[in-house]
Order: sequence, then C-alpha cells, then structure tokens
Amino acid sequence: MSLQRSALPLKFYMNLFFVGIGTFLVHEFAHWLTGVAIGHDMVATPNHVWSKNPMSALDQAMVSAAGPVITIAQGIVGFWLVKNRQSQLGFALLYMAFFMRLLAAGMSFYNPNDEARVSQLIGFGTWTIPLIVVAGLFALLVSASRNLKLRFRDHFVCYLVASIVVTLIVGVDAALWRKG
Repeated sequence: MSLQRSALPLKFYMNLFFVGIGTFLVHEFAHWLTGVAIGHDMVATPNHVWSKNPMSALDQAMVSAAGPVITIAQGIVGFWLVKNRQSQLGFALLYMAFFMRLLAAGMSFYNPNDEARVSQLIGFGTWTIPLIVVAGLFALLVSASRNLKLRFRDHFVCYLVASIVVTLIVGVDAALWRKG
C-alpha cells in the first residue's frame, strides 16, 4: 500500500464526521420508532434505546433488528452512490455503516449487541448474523474503495475520524444519559 497523496479532500472528512453522527442518531431512532410502533414506552439516547417495560422475545428481536436494518440500508445506498455516481458522500455513508456494525460486533464479545442479540433470539447462535452483516458491508467497502481508487492514507484518516465520532457519541451518551 502506498502513502501517496490522499484521493479524498479535507471536505470529505468533515462530511464523514457529520455522517457518523447522523448514522448513530438514525440507527437509534429506528430502534426507538420500532419499539413505539409495536406499543412500548421507549427511552432513547444517542447510543442506547430501551423499553421501560418488559418485552417479549419477538418484540426484542424486532427492536434490536431495526437499527442494523436501517444502517445496512444506508450502507447499500452509499455503495450504489459510489458505483453509479463516484460519490464521496456515498463512500462516507458506506464507511460509517461498516465501521458502526464492526464495532457493534466487537462489543458483542462483552455484551451481545444488536445483530448478536437478534441472532441469539432467533436461535442462530451469537455470531451468525453479526458475521454476515460485517462481511457483507466489508465486501461493499472493498469494492467501493477500489472504485474510488482510495489509498491506505484515505482509510487511515477515515478510521481516525470514525473513531472520534464513536468516542464522542459514546462519551456524551455515558456522561449525560446513563441508564438506570
């Protein structure tokens, strides 16, 4: 891999930052909206959504799946924009979808996250759905990266920006809206 000049301009990274924040908010909103739509009294923060009342396994699976479904859809739209329009914004959408689901899968080693929880609830074991989601988004990301001729430096800076977004969202969430 080369450390040559970046294919992505500074403006892209600023957009990636805001796409990252939006990805979190839309993801959590999808959980909240699904819970409310099926009749639960839901609480939402920038990084957590929960019901004030117990939910059945089916309701838990539906609420847990809603966030990843919208995030995966975001990634697919981003991929389409890259492939059909050479869109850097599309790459930002795809990158944040992948990054968010990869981190969620990693966190599932300690506490089953969305896809892991759904996978458990429907009897597929902890890792089936998370691995499918992360592998699918990774394949799209590799293809989009090749399409835009991105370099190592581009990916490294994307990683840094995405890490800052996650740290900011998780930190603010923990400081201001702790559950319990």
